[in-house]
Amino acid sequence: MEFKLQLHEFFIEGGNREKSHVLLHITEPSTPEEKQKGYFFAVCELNNAGTKDIINLQNTVDEIESRYYEAPESIGENSLETVLKKINRENLTLNQENLIKHCVVGIVRDQQIVFSFCGKPKMLLFYKTKEDIYKKMDLVPTDSDEEENRFFSQIVEGKISPNDLLFIATPQLKEYFGDDRLQKIITSRPSRQSAQHIERVLSDIHNEISFGGLIIQLSELPMAVGDGIKKRPTLKGGSVKSLHNLFATEKNTANTMSPSIFPKINQRISAAFQNESSEQNQLEIPLSPTIPAEINSTHLRQYQGRKVSPPETDHYMQLIKTVGQTTWLWLQHIAGFIWLIFIIIFKTIIVIGHFLSLLFFVVSNYQNRRRNILDNWTKQWYGFKSYIRHLPKTTKIFFSLSFLILIIFVSSVITIRANQLRQEQEKRVQENIRQIIAHKNAAESAVIYRDDATALNESQAAKQLIIQLDCKKYKKECEDFNQEINGILSQIRKEAIVNPDLVYDWSKDHTSLFNLAKINNQILAISSSSSKIAVFDLLTKQSKNIDTKINNLKDITVPKENDYAAILYDDNNIILYNPKDESFKQGNISFPKPTAKISSLIIYNRRLYSLDITNNQIYKHENIKDGFGPGKEWIKDLSVDVKNGVSMTTDGDMFISKTNGTIEKLTAGNKQPFEISGLDPALKNGSEIWTYTDKQFVYLLDGAGKRLIVLQKDGHLKEQITTTVWKNPTGMIIDEQNKTAFILDSNKLYQINL
Repeated sequence: MEFKLQLHEFFIEGGNREKSHVLLHITEPSTPEEKQKGYFFAVCELNNAGTKDIINLQNTVDEIESRYYEAPESIGENSLETVLKKINRENLTLNQENLIKHCVVGIVRDQQIVFSFCGKPKMLLFYKTKEDIYKKMDLVPTDSDEEENRFFSQIVEGKISPNDLLFIATPQLKEYFGDDRLQKIITSRPSRQSAQHIERVLSDIHNEISFGGLIIQLSELPMAVGDGIKKRPTLKGGSVKSLHNLFATEKNTANTMSPSIFPKINQRISAAFQNESSEQNQLEIPLSPTIPAEINSTHLRQYQGRKVSPPETDHYMQLIKTVGQTTWLWLQHIAGFIWLIFIIIFKTIIVIGHFLSLLFFVVSNYQNRRRNILDNWTKQWYGFKSYIRHLPKTTKIFFSLSFLILIIFVSSVITIRANQLRQEQEKRVQENIRQIIAHKNAAESAVIYRDDATALNESQAAKQLIIQLDCKKYKKECEDFNQEINGILSQIRKEAIVNPDLVYDWSKDHTSLFNLAKINNQILAISSSSSKIAVFDLLTKQSKNIDTKINNLKDITVPKENDYAAILYDDNNIILYNPKDESFKQGNISFPKPTAKISSLIIYNRRLYSLDITNNQIYKHENIKDGFGPGKEWIKDLSVDVKNGVSMTTDGDMFISKTNGTIEKLTAGNKQPFEISGLDPALKNGSEIWTYTDKQFVYLLDGAGKRLIVLQKDGHLKEQITTTVWKNPTGMIIDEQNKTAFILDSNKLYQINL
């Protein structure tokens, strides 16, 4: 009967490499000499380890492997024992105080197994008794006083019998598999399936712990019929001898290793199997060395031996020599190329200079040399024609054909290339047209389903593609596409073109009126370059100017009660206007910071709110006698940016129009999402903004776009009103109840219907 060595691994990587890292290592020898030394394996786990510790462990295992296969066999001592002695003396990097390691390294050669371990790895031997039942033995006793962090302290060698099973695993596995369960799994099915079953169960745990291990077995192979070789059958209970042999060869590894803990194991083995000693005289069955081992492992590798590196000095000398030779070769080529360029340039300059000098003599007839030079050129030309004339006919025919072929070839290349470019251009144009049609169709579909945002995006994409077309060549296509896209945009834009009524023209009296406010039946218009404000009475249709005695007026606001108006001047001062007696008085107001620069005011519920663009803040001022109290910071959200705020309004929520065309919305001092959708063309600059609590919409006056934009309070476009009369509107008054708006444009007051 022949036997085959089987090594099957299971490995599960956890979620925390530093908390638990498992290293599996199986080496298959590749040369006959290495095969005599068997298969090297390692199963290790590190806890509380850093990347450096993991690398050191890998390097240590690689060093043990390399030294074992390179070390010669000595009498009385296994090569692995010799290697581990040296490793224990040299390796101090894995002895940190907090580092916990559990490791088994060993070799399997025929029926011989040699191993050493540190820490508390899981090692079980399952063997058959003569009653043909499996029993187990724990090879790492739990009552050992061995320190877990000591490195390989002893060597154990012995022999295992066919059909014995050696189970090696990391210690965390005992939390999920008891010894009896492991025995039932491993002894009831092939070892490969056992490893797969354990790996599948552990994979479902999903925690931070890594697991790994090996199942080593000698399995029987069926004997070929008529092979002519008599083999003694395996006796039941024959593995008892292998158990005793396994620990009979336990040794202490000299003064560099700790005392052995395995005498206790030997005592227990002797006590447990003292009745089985009748099998001691059975002959061992050698494992056929010609049958390769069966290994199921993703961590298997063939040992290739160490690469012998040349001495460092020789390496550097060779590198310097190679770099020097390469550099010298390149310098030679560069010098030759530079010299060739120099010769060509020099000869070209000489030829051009000679021709220019002759041309100078011909033009100026200096020293009467013109005739001689022209005669010389005539002779050269005549000589050239004579040379051509006296050429043999075959040469002339060959030259003519060659010239003709060259012309045909060049013409063909140019024609083919021109056709290719034309086809590529036509292909790009057709693809461009196809995309325009696709975007146009998508926009039309979006309009049908009232998805204005999508329709607008698709229309703008189509517009960009139309611009890329050569509209001189594809004039009809461009016109048709533009007409269709403009038709879609007109539906999306919700434009209303109105004819405004001119209410009053202040052009004769004022030159720079820019803002409006309405108080009772009076419309007030202020100027930044004049101390006078214009007051228009809607009942009498008369206008007059009132001098405030103050220049640099910036903003005006009126409360809902219409009992006064607050006018901002300079950066942070206000005056109060009384409509009853048309008088002005200085208003009290103060700010938390002396550098406050106010760009806009709004009165809401008798409180004044001021926008400070220098300190990125809105201040809330309580109403007091003769003005307003000290400002209190209202913005709480530090992510809010209102440094480029232009105009401000409120309906409980604060809306701030900014210079880049965006709108900032705040609630109780915190930022709220707000985006204008469906507006085309988009806002590109700051606009006058207005709304109030009982109003349905938000109104924006876009001076650059010459339009009044009406938005729903969620940002969707309701309507945009425009006219050809406006040039640059700057102020507005909205009377939503009467569906009327007053617009200030170029010192003219217009009225439109909403």
